[in-house]
Amino acid sequence: MGSVGTLPRVLRFEPAASHASGLRRDQWPDVKLADPSTVFSPRPPLRKLIVVVDHELLAAVEEHNFNKDTVLAGLLSHPFVEMYRISDQGPPEEIERVRRRGLSEYVPGWIVVRQGDPERDHLPIVWATRGDAGPTRGALIGNRPEIAEADVRSIAYADLDAPEAAAQRRFDAIAVEAALEVHADLFITRRPYLHSVTWALAGDTVVSAPEQALPLLGLYLRRQGVFITYRSVDGTATSSLNRGLFYWVATRDLLPAGWRWFSACVQHGQCDDSIIYLGQSAFQRVQRALQARDSAYWALNQPQNNDTAEEALGSLDVALLNLMAAVDVTARVAHRALELDGSERDAAWQRPRWLKRIKAVAPDLAAVASADTPGGLTLSILGALRNSIHGAALSPLGVSSAPGRREGTLVGLPQSDAERLLEAMDALGGPGCIWSAPAPARPAPHRPS
Repeated sequence: MGSVGTLPRVLRFEPAASHASGLRRDQWPDVKLADPSTVFSPRPPLRKLIVVVDHELLAAVEEHNFNKDTVLAGLLSHPFVEMYRISDQGPPEEIERVRRRGLSEYVPGWIVVRQGDPERDHLPIVWATRGDAGPTRGALIGNRPEIAEADVRSIAYADLDAPEAAAQRRFDAIAVEAALEVHADLFITRRPYLHSVTWALAGDTVVSAPEQALPLLGLYLRRQGVFITYRSVDGTATSSLNRGLFYWVATRDLLPAGWRWFSACVQHGQCDDSIIYLGQSAFQRVQRALQARDSAYWALNQPQNNDTAEEALGSLDVALLNLMAAVDVTARVAHRALELDGSERDAAWQRPRWLKRIKAVAPDLAAVASADTPGGLTLSILGALRNSIHGAALSPLGVSSAPGRREGTLVGLPQSDAERLLEAMDALGGPGCIWSAPAPARPAPHRPS
């Protein structure tokens, strides 16, 4: 829930084109276009997202207890997601096994690793999709489980005896190797070792906790043109919206005081409806900022090059301009509502002279945007970034740890602007707090994901 506004740091899922076990067999969703369709009618642009999830996480989900876990489970049941469960103990006994002539049994929707003879140099593995496509077999080859087992430097499982901790690290390594074998983009787990390991154990698979996976799944589905507001755990009940309405609902959800604020605009505009249009534009600007933010994340979650960097920074510019426009709109509304003298073109929360006039008639309102308050510091951050539109543009900086390979994209700012930006961020708890601070959870069952 709330993943529209709480997407954490960018989680890139960029599996290699091939693996030791062979070439990928990527699949694109088979969907029917809405009639009438033209040569310009879009279809889902991305292949299926392959996800492995610890069975214990899903087993604890209760359909009637609506929370982030049930939303995540519902999204994982979507046909655009190819999901496999995994467990150290294998599938529970009550789950039905399938056996085909001449083949050993398998469990649809599961990865099963046969522990086998410890003296052998590989572990047999069998997996099958949730449909009836039949099983695929492979093997885990290599000594990664042994390396993990001997990794006594890890602080994971410090509460266990040494032999138990070593055995669990081995299980964790086997689980993530199984995820690699099925070419998983994402492995959803709370295994402490996989979240703290200091060597390249997970390869191309992104290891994430459920709270990180939820906004990433929502981002993926929105890129596919799927805007879900509710989906039951088993996928039998789904509620979705079109794109525009989805972002409108998300905007209203992220600005809960907006309902009361806009009602006042409507009441105030009985004689002059221009303030109603002005109030509506504040929501419209935030809505467009959310759409632009998604576009920036879509660009950043691809292999980085000049084109994706340009897409990301172009979208960031649009998001910043719309957010500042929304802030300026609220200043103009305040100017009218408080019947201040002078032109409303001078209304801006970041202008000390205008804010001083607000303070004289509404000190509590002025305090929200005063310097060194969370509101004032937030405005300082937004202003430092948005004001690049008047001068040097935000510059893309490629990040690389090896020659010829671009691994990320950063934003370059003039030194004076960067210092002011970092000071404001530090006052609010640091860049990490600004980037991923979650919005308050709400019980609404149809909150966008």
